[in-house]
Amino acid sequence: MKGSITKNKRTGKWDFVFDGGTDPLTGKRKQIKRRGFESKRHAMDEMTKIKAEILENEFLDLTQISYSKYMEEWFQERKSRLQKSTFETHSIFYRNVIKPKLGHLKLQQIAPMQIQKFINDLVNDTSYSEHTVHLIFRIVSSSLKKAKVLKLIKDNPTEGITLPKVKRKEISVWSLEQVNFFIKEAKKIKRLTRCHIGFLIAIYTGMRQGEILGLRWKDIDFEQHTIFVRQTLTQNAEIKAGAKNEASIRSIHIPDKLVNELKIYRKQVVQEKLVHGQSYNDNDLVVCTRAGKPMIPRNFRKEFYNLIEKIDLPKIRFHDLRHTHATILIQQNVNVKLISERLGHADIETTLNTYSHVLPDMQKSVSDKLDKIIGM
Repeated sequence: MKGSITKNKRTGKWDFVFDGGTDPLTGKRKQIKRRGFESKRHAMDEMTKIKAEILENEFLDLTQISYSKYMEEWFQERKSRLQKSTFETHSIFYRNVIKPKLGHLKLQQIAPMQIQKFINDLVNDTSYSEHTVHLIFRIVSSSLKKAKVLKLIKDNPTEGITLPKVKRKEISVWSLEQVNFFIKEAKKIKRLTRCHIGFLIAIYTGMRQGEILGLRWKDIDFEQHTIFVRQTLTQNAEIKAGAKNEASIRSIHIPDKLVNELKIYRKQVVQEKLVHGQSYNDNDLVVCTRAGKPMIPRNFRKEFYNLIEKIDLPKIRFHDLRHTHATILIQQNVNVKLISERLGHADIETTLNTYSHVLPDMQKSVSDKLDKIIGM
C-alpha cells in the first residue's frame, strides 16, 4: 500500500493518497484520498491509521464473503441497469425471500443442492405461483452468473436446477370482426376518451402500453408512415429512454387510417397547448393529459375497460390488443419474422411460442395450397 503526502499549493495544507488494493467484489482498484491536514506529521498519522484499518478490519478474504455481502454490491450495479419498478420488485424478493434462506451462506460454498432445496421449498409453499418462483430463481441465477464472471466462484450452482413447469396462460384476443366493431362503435360514443388514440395505436401497431404512452410526436414520420419506438413510460408514469430490450427499439410502418387519426388528434393537442399556454407540460407526448403530463398507466387501462363495457364487447386486457394485432397478422399469412420485428421480440422463437395457438390453422392453409398447386 504505497502512498504519497504532498503540500497543497492552493490551501497550504497537507494531503495524502495511497493505493487501497483491489476490491474483491468489483475487481477495481481503490484509491484512498484525504485532504486538509495542518502538518505533514498529522497526514502521515492518519494515513497509517487508515492503512491499518484496511489490513485488519476491512480486508475481505474471498473464501469468507457471504452471499448477502456480495448481493449488496451486486444490487448497486443492478440499480443503474433496471427500471425503477423492476429494481424495487427484485429488492423486495431478495430481502423477504432470498436473503433469509441463502444470505448467510458463504458465496464460494453455495452448492447446487442448496439452490434446488431453496426452489423446492418455494414450490411447496402455496403462496408462491410458478411465475413468482421463476422470477426469484432468475434473480439468484443472474447474481451467481455475475459472480462467476468476476471469478469469485468457479462454477455457477444454479446451472441444471429443476424449476416448476409454468402453465401457459390462455391468450384472449378479439376477432377481426370485433376489432372492426370496436373502431366503428367507439366513434359513436359521446365525449369519447382522449385515450382512444392510444387504443387505435395498439390495434394498428401491436405496441406495448409503455411504448404507446412514451410515444412523442417527433417519433412519428407522417410522410413515411413510420413510428419509431425510442422511449417508454414506466408503471410509475416516469419517462424512460430506450425500450424493453435492444430489439424493442424499432420502427413500425403504419397504415393510412392510423396516420389520418393521428393528424386529427394532433390538432386537438395543439389547441390544448394554446389554451394552457406556459402552464402546459410539453413532453411532446402523443397520449397525455390535457395539460401535457404523462398519462398514469392505470388510468389509461381504466379508460379502455370503460369504453369496451359501453360498446358491449368481451372484456380483454389492454395488453391483449397487442396479442390481437399479432394474431390477425398471422391469420392473414403475414411472414412471422416480419411480425416478430414489428412486435419488438428479441427473436422469432418468442413469437412462435407466444402465438403457437394460431399456427395449426396456418399449417392447414399451407397444405390446402399444396393441393391446389401440385398435381398428381
